[in-house]
Amino acid sequence: MKYFCTPDERNGTCYYEFQKGGFNENFWLQDSLLIHDDDWYDSGLEDFFFTEVPDLDDYGTTEISHEQWDALMDRSSDYDETVREALAELAVWAEETFRDNEVFSILGL
Repeated sequence: MKYFCTPDERNGTCYYEFQKGGFNENFWLQDSLLIHDDDWYDSGLEDFFFTEVPDLDDYGTTEISHEQWDALMDRSSDYDETVREALAELAVWAEETFRDNEVFSILGL
């Protein structure tokens, strides 16, 4: 993957974690996806998520429902190719997540 990695591939701790389901007080779960904060900013995902999810907590936990995710994907067409490319990576994981979970959580720095 170009933007995201697994916990085994991370180098350091400056990552946003996308975790299946609600946050269970554990970090770096094996089925999570991570994005380094530099990639979060450089890809445009920071601007995208903070614009489209105004209550996103940069240092806490934010839950995204399937309905919200679908709306995010619809609105992604208004953003540049880099944002759409990064979201496409995340979309495969998100759709898999929603098969068994009502939400996924974004864990801030």
